Amino acid sequence: MPQWDKATLLVIAAVATLFAAPALAQDKANSTQVPKPTRPQEEAIAAAPLPYREEVVTFENSAVPGVRLVGTLTLPSGSGPHAAAILLAGSGKNDRDETLSGHKPLLVLADALTRQGYAVLRYDKRGAGQSAGNYDAATMADFTSDAKAALAYLKNRPEIDGAKIGFIGHSEGGTIGALVAADDSSVAYVVMMAGFALPAKLLVAEQIRRFDVVEGKPPAEATQTYKLNMALFDAIANAKDQAEAEMRVRQVLAAADPAPAKPEADQALMFARLPAMRFILGYDPTASLRRLRVPVLALAGSKDIVVPPDVNLPALRKALANDPDVTIKELPGLNHFFQHAETGSPREMSMIEETLAPEVTATVIHWIAGHTTARRP
Repeated sequence: MPQWDKATLLVIAAVATLFAAPALAQDKANSTQVPKPTRPQEEAIAAAPLPYREEVVTFENSAVPGVRLVGTLTLPSGSGPHAAAILLAGSGKNDRDETLSGHKPLLVLADALTRQGYAVLRYDKRGAGQSAGNYDAATMADFTSDAKAALAYLKNRPEIDGAKIGFIGHSEGGTIGALVAADDSSVAYVVMMAGFALPAKLLVAEQIRRFDVVEGKPPAEATQTYKLNMALFDAIANAKDQAEAEMRVRQVLAAADPAPAKPEADQALMFARLPAMRFILGYDPTASLRRLRVPVLALAGSKDIVVPPDVNLPALRKALANDPDVTIKELPGLNHFFQHAETGSPREMSMIEETLAPEVTATVIHWIAGHTTARRP
């Protein structure tokens, strides 16, 4: 595999995970000897005795031999049975806390929920942390299968009320939670934190365009790149395998006028070679979202340039139009990671001390309370 320069890595990160970009910003901060920011929310959790139990748990995905998932189950005091939440990280090789640059957003969220009386399961993705399995060969469909396994595991725990288990997912994880619930009406609720509802190739191209603009590229140049990317992503999405995807990408690159820079061409070829990217560029969640009939809370940050609310929320409202219990909120001033931010660029993340805005946890907890106080018919 070629060695990518930092500029190319930044764009790839913006598309494939959005979680490597802040690490590059941290490198820049280190090079100028900027003091390392503190992480007050995580530090507060570590400093005081926890008013709940933590248990390391292991469960199998019976549909896939060799996939053993390891995570943490936090249990409030009392024997239960407790209402519960399964937390799902966004795209990328994430551990159970969705750790990046010292931030652990799923730890912060799990702590807040458990203090309010909810059991919470969060786990390392397959092939990440302590979980077994091949991450590099996995697609969004595989991670959805793992989420179903997590649901099955919790339903067999005596401390858990099986009728009151829901999913809270971030980014790709938000969409995955909705996909599980579309096939299983026993899911009590879904919280989509920046979950996407657009055809993924459109979203990825728009992510890159907005990232280019916030990084200072002239809008006309960013639009030109967007048009080329749409052609490239169409080529990849319509290919039956890697060989055809690479052939189609090379044809688009050869016909491009002006010819793209080498980093852009290399990026497109890398996308053609990665199974996860070929899957995601051909994926449209609309049909599955239309089948949802469980309560949904969808949250978006107004400064999110990864899943931009001005294009994603209209698509989400349309897809969920037949679900009788949907709440959609755009929270001002928050980025894709639900932190208060200046521009929304992933570069800012490592320098922001806040891990998760307090209004996010308050909104989630208040809404869940209204959907878990009684069994649904």
